[in-house]
Amino acid sequence: MQLTDISVLETVSDWLNERRQVWLCTVVSTYGSAPRPIGSLFATDGRSRAGSISGGCLEDAFLKMINQGEFSGPACLFDYGKHHNEEGSVFELPCGGTIRLLIEKLDPSLDSINQLSVWLKAEQSCLSYCRRVNLESGLSLIESEGQFSNQAVSVEANSVSLHYAQDWNVLLLGISLVSQHVAQLARLAGYTVKICDIRKDLAGDWGYASAHGGVDVSWQSPDQFVEQNVNSCSVVLALAHDPRVDDLGLMAALESDAFYIGAMGSTRTTATRIERLKRIGEYSEQDISRLHAPIGLDIGSKTPVEIAISIMAEVIAKRNGIKLAKVS
Repeated sequence: MQLTDISVLETVSDWLNERRQVWLCTVVSTYGSAPRPIGSLFATDGRSRAGSISGGCLEDAFLKMINQGEFSGPACLFDYGKHHNEEGSVFELPCGGTIRLLIEKLDPSLDSINQLSVWLKAEQSCLSYCRRVNLESGLSLIESEGQFSNQAVSVEANSVSLHYAQDWNVLLLGISLVSQHVAQLARLAGYTVKICDIRKDLAGDWGYASAHGGVDVSWQSPDQFVEQNVNSCSVVLALAHDPRVDDLGLMAALESDAFYIGAMGSTRTTATRIERLKRIGEYSEQDISRLHAPIGLDIGSKTPVEIAISIMAEVIAKRNGIKLAKVS
């Protein structure tokens, strides 16, 4: 789930507590185009909006349909792109195709408020879970899942099950301006972010602490930091430009099942680092091949924010199975 979608849930919770009726839309599937990923959320009380399920056109049409008395039941599945207008012609997304939505009408009741609270807690746990919605009653149930289902959404006769994977996390090694921008971009992209460093003299350089809406630095050895937080959905990024921080964390990452391991630096720095890792950790060529370095896509980045963009672009491309040009 994206950070923006979590904010949708928080907004819906606020609206319900303010005694507003809310319509909550979840993208269940798309065909022919994908303006938003499956699981994306959009909510409205008939006037205000939160989240997005398209570029804006679908949201406008949805509000119009609500004001015309549509979607009065507790929950339903709706295929936008297969329905008809008043003249009998079929509506289509501007980019073509159709999009299937789970639409829930949430009354400002204690049950609805409690269900939203349970959902938010499940999302904040960062563990895999399933949300089952009964289309007849509108009631939802959250169930933990030890192993993520291969099917993001499953539809039965009178219920819809939405499976949410274990949270993807970015583990940052070292304080820097690049680290700060990466942390901001990663959180916006839906990743949980943690950062460590051992150089406490740099504490004043970290401007993205929790007090400013960011994350606090864990002052501990990078290898211990990685060992405590890494899993198969982890992205480990060495951004310190200091072997005391980068190398220890990278060695722990190479011995883990981390999804992605990357290190910032020039081609010469990378060659020196690889030589050092081989000598100290006795890593094989296969082990070293897991290290993405120099990190980032070749977009001509020079400034810290541009470098951060290139790094997160590569991470996202890797996660989506897309191969793009590397920094040379």
